[in-house]
Amino acid sequence: MSFPMDASLGAEALLGSSAEDSLETLAAATDVLDLLRRADAITPPEIDLWAALVVREAPELFVHGPRPPSPTMLLALAESMGAEARPQGQAPPEVTAAAGQARLSCACLHEEVLTGLSDVHRDHLTRRGQTVAAVSRAGATSTKGLTLNRWRQAEETLEITAWVLGTLADPDPGQVGLIDPISGVYSRAFFGETLSNELARQMRAAAELAVIVLQLRRSKPALADVQPSPSLLAFVAETIRQALRRCDLVARTNSQQFALMMPNTSPRAGLMAATRVGETLRELEELDGWSIDIGVSGVGVELSGANELLEQAETAMRAAERGRTEHPFVYV
Repeated sequence: MSFPMDASLGAEALLGSSAEDSLETLAAATDVLDLLRRADAITPPEIDLWAALVVREAPELFVHGPRPPSPTMLLALAESMGAEARPQGQAPPEVTAAAGQARLSCACLHEEVLTGLSDVHRDHLTRRGQTVAAVSRAGATSTKGLTLNRWRQAEETLEITAWVLGTLADPDPGQVGLIDPISGVYSRAFFGETLSNELARQMRAAAELAVIVLQLRRSKPALADVQPSPSLLAFVAETIRQALRRCDLVARTNSQQFALMMPNTSPRAGLMAATRVGETLRELEELDGWSIDIGVSGVGVELSGANELLEQAETAMRAAERGRTEHPFVYV
């Protein structure tokens, strides 16, 4: 933990990480304990207990806290979180949570072992369809200094944590770093590597290629700082994917932006595809209050670098955001 329980909480203790930073930080988690550590690091120090109950055939409890929890604490967590996961009219999943069996990540602060439930906590369910796949919990071991504003910050992180936990709890997860756990499309790193490989292939056999960059933006300037929720990002990603060909690659590049690569596609055809995707998104009721900015770049038979292509598409997208062009397009 960043702060001991008796640490003074002045202005320096307030965390100023943006929603974008939080989403990207949590999306980079490699396992459940890593996710809980990251969630703890970006939330106020008063909210210092993080736990996840993964509901499989044999439910698993993961705990990250300020000190090693006692078996009593682990059983209390398992029972209360199991009750959250219980379908109506059914018994909660049976969880064995002895100290040696729960997966723990604790920072010892040389204080007495925690033996009771946290004073205040919030839970969030991770669902796959109508089935609860996991329960994530953020808890405060002391209510001193705990304000509603601090809880709001933690609850934003808790929502993203629950979303990422759905991927990490998958019994057959995709390769780490390949798929973005927030949107379900490819990760930024994989997109960049694939684009570079595609351009390298064109050195051997020249072909056309279109690159599209798309961002979500609040229509009202007063809400400009509001970021898309994980569920909205996943919905938009799936809509984009359905509007394109199977050979086209879609990736999430940050908390409000996607990149699309369309091999064997002329710049003109890429512009037409971008227009079609934009019109499809604008017609969706779920995107009411959001604007769509799109930029396109492409190569014909001449080779350009991956970074150059993306920069040109982003420049065109910014032009769309400023309203300079209806269909921004950069031809290389």
